[in-house]
Amino acid sequence: MRRLIINCDDYGWDVPATQAILELAAARRISSTTVMANLASDADLRALHAVLLNVSTGLHLNLIDGAPLSRASAVRTLVGPDGQFFTGQKLLARFLSGRVRIGELETEVGAQLARLARFDIPVSHADSHQHQHLYPALGPVLTGILRRYGIRRLRRWSAQPGYALRGQLLNAFGVASRYGLRGFHSPNALVADFSAAQDATLPLFIRGLARAFHRGPLVEFMTHPGLANRETSYLNRVAEYEFWRDAAWPEYLTENQIRLVRYDEI
Repeated sequence: MRRLIINCDDYGWDVPATQAILELAAARRISSTTVMANLASDADLRALHAVLLNVSTGLHLNLIDGAPLSRASAVRTLVGPDGQFFTGQKLLARFLSGRVRIGELETEVGAQLARLARFDIPVSHADSHQHQHLYPALGPVLTGILRRYGIRRLRRWSAQPGYALRGQLLNAFGVASRYGLRGFHSPNALVADFSAAQDATLPLFIRGLARAFHRGPLVEFMTHPGLANRETSYLNRVAEYEFWRDAAWPEYLTENQIRLVRYDEI
């Protein structure tokens, strides 16, 4: 039987995202979520325990948004004068020019995993905010750190059609990242273009699954639902949230013998 993981990224990013994910998890409309450990509140992390029977939980590694969990003095090459992480583009540029200390990357990754452990949040897998673990040169360093911390399941990028310039870059990053992802367990394919669409529809969902299942029997569907959209983001989070609440897609899975599974089942 074909199997599908529906993973909600960005748990803890803001209240609308966090509440949407909790609602969908409680209703068994998703099977997995990844947590932004440096942005999630204590209440956010405690709330996850109510849905742990329904979803697997992982780390949404974040080195580019907000402040680190580590002391700023311990990660000086990762933050600006304001104590906030550099943007993804700046982090990569700094890394490529030798201005990022690998030991500081390891310190912050460890701090994010440790925070989840303090709240008894199991970490079945990992991915990263804006796909940092796929970045050229930096990505293999991050995946190596995750491996040393015992992470064995990791999101793998597969080519997405019609995904504008950013998607074309990610497609290239996905090819370049294959070496760094060796040894990790991953689904056969990822559907990522759903979040980049103007609207979330059943035909788009079906087309994405059909394309992905050509690569193998286990597919991950990346999604970013929210109770409200963010002015600073291109994501249509409300449309995704409403789509997952609808009964049409579970009926499609049943009719086509596709089983919804958790990340910790692979």
